[in-house]
Amino acid sequence: MMESSSQTQEPGGFLTSILPSPPSSTVTSPSTPRSLLPLPRTRPLKSGSLKESNFITYVEQKLLAVSRRYENRFSAALGEEENPDVEGRGYKGIGEEMQDLDAVIDIVWISGTPALQITFLLAIALTVTVSLTSFPFAPRPTFQLLRKLDLAFASLLRGSDIETGAPLPGSETGKSRLSTTEMVRMRGIVERSRVAVVEVAGKDGSLIHERTVAQVQTDTEDDFNMTTDDGTDDREDESSPRRWEMDIARVYEKTIVELGLALDTTSPLNNVWT
Repeated sequence: MMESSSQTQEPGGFLTSILPSPPSSTVTSPSTPRSLLPLPRTRPLKSGSLKESNFITYVEQKLLAVSRRYENRFSAALGEEENPDVEGRGYKGIGEEMQDLDAVIDIVWISGTPALQITFLLAIALTVTVSLTSFPFAPRPTFQLLRKLDLAFASLLRGSDIETGAPLPGSETGKSRLSTTEMVRMRGIVERSRVAVVEVAGKDGSLIHERTVAQVQTDTEDDFNMTTDDGTDDREDESSPRRWEMDIARVYEKTIVELGLALDTTSPLNNVWT
């Protein structure tokens, strides 16, 4: 398996070296809001190093596995898979895909390497946008992943953690490490994502109708994460008729603000909802 080969290429193991366990200070209590993003490395991976090469290979393999499972989604829907436990089986719902991508986002963020974070997170965001229209709408896992991407993008654009203000590894000056080309690409993906969310949420009727669709998603989707940004349980909020409308309006909201500031222009994204 990919993980095993990567782990043996460096003393102590690849994952152990690149993905350290969060320090005890990051453990949250009921009174402490939980951040969606994990604690990154204190220093970026050295460019051209074996660690960086191993990391790139590892993440690319993970994203390839997601792509294969997405392409096999039709077999899963038709019940044609002989062994559902085999790696690469098709996704039965978007919640399963969001769970896999969520784990990859954590790995990428922990790397603390802006160049790799930008490249891989843009690729993941595009994957999410494409996948949204391929499955029944599942609000909870979809919005949670989009919130995590929003925090990551906004932090990279600012050059510091959007929640704590601490400089990001590799951006000690507190300035964005994104090129104008990367910002323009990010803006395009954000625009497409916001439109896609509106389209899939409105299929076959209102969001309340779609909520019944979400209820029959797999247990993986239901258990993906039941908490909001402030660490409170999210289940009771689903009964609110306006619950998901608010989440739709907030898709990539922090990223939109930071893009507008970084590009020094009024973002056309604000006109999507008018």
